[in-house]
Amino acid sequence: MSGRTTKSKVKLRKGEYLRDNNTFEYKWSDRRGKRHSVYAKTISELRVKEEEIIKSILDGIDYSKLEATVNSYFELWKELKTGIRETTFAGYVRYYERYVQPEFGNLKLKDVSYSTVVLFFKKMARERGLCFSTIQKIEVTLSMILDVAVRDEIIRSNPCKGALRELQREIGDEQKVVCPLSLSEQKQLEDFLAKPGRFNKYYPVFTVMLWTGMRVGEVLGLRWDDIDFDRGIINVNHTLMHYDKGKGRGSAYKINPPKTKSSRRTVPMLPKVKNALLREKEYQKLIGIKCNVEIDGYTNFVFVNSNGNVYHHKKLNYLLNQICEAINEEIHAEDPRAKDFPHVHNHMLRHTFATRMREAGADIKATSDMMGHEGIMITLKTYTDASDEFKMREISVLDDYYGNAI
Repeated sequence: MSGRTTKSKVKLRKGEYLRDNNTFEYKWSDRRGKRHSVYAKTISELRVKEEEIIKSILDGIDYSKLEATVNSYFELWKELKTGIRETTFAGYVRYYERYVQPEFGNLKLKDVSYSTVVLFFKKMARERGLCFSTIQKIEVTLSMILDVAVRDEIIRSNPCKGALRELQREIGDEQKVVCPLSLSEQKQLEDFLAKPGRFNKYYPVFTVMLWTGMRVGEVLGLRWDDIDFDRGIINVNHTLMHYDKGKGRGSAYKINPPKTKSSRRTVPMLPKVKNALLREKEYQKLIGIKCNVEIDGYTNFVFVNSNGNVYHHKKLNYLLNQICEAINEEIHAEDPRAKDFPHVHNHMLRHTFATRMREAGADIKATSDMMGHEGIMITLKTYTDASDEFKMREISVLDDYYGNAI
């Protein structure tokens, strides 16, 4: 050290030092006696940091723990976290281990700031190509971990707070929108499944999805015990989940209670749904298929493969992809310039059901209840798209009413 004053003769305070390379250092001891240092190019920059340190000490921040990494607090968070579903917890762990742990997780808590979090999220979007909804899930997990550090008084506030706003301005509008099938597209899909061929045996499961609005996990977890053919209703009281346990820990099926309180419900069966389920029952009896799996005490599942095992939701998406390709082959065989049939996935069928209900003029509260929503605004905002066909039909009301009057 070269002295107790700066070159401009500013007197150095206790703990401040002018280093041999003409930068400045502030040293202090935490309450456990461990020494710490911060550095700055100028004395004014150093004193800004010094004041922050002193304020933190007065606020009770334990600098001895600031050497802990985000990853170490992730391990602590895993021990502390209770009261959530096993599948939900596994999802949090999976997102953290995949995206946060390898790099950002090695940062010390003292080096984690609002700006480092924002830059991390932007890197995930720009370099990893993650969509906004995926980064939202990463943020939820990271925020919960850093909340533990806040409650332990290791950091003053959670640096995740508000960090997604910056990213949303950049990529938030680029989220994929789930579009329902138009009425003609839905008919095309149903007609294709109904005719003899490779995909005919999947007609019942996709009919149930299209005409009940049930979530894919609710359909795959459906048991014969949940169906009341005499009353014409389906009792929705659980959901089948398949989840990845995390690095090297494999995966498993799990029966969960309904997603929300409103998800526990009864769904009326249209005649075509009832007939599709009876058809499935008769097909399994004819082929000799029986459910051979028990999950968390649940068995007698409706939709099982030839081995008697439940379907994975990804299997249904794979089948829908193959079905769409087969429909396109038929379309283009007749007219090479014809418009492609849209790519269809599981959740799109739920959107389609809500849209058909809207187009038919069904009561929005009834639709919301059948879909298991907590309120009608979710149904209106998220699921009730208006197709071009429906909008054309609706606007024609103006012409019918006013005619040549205007």
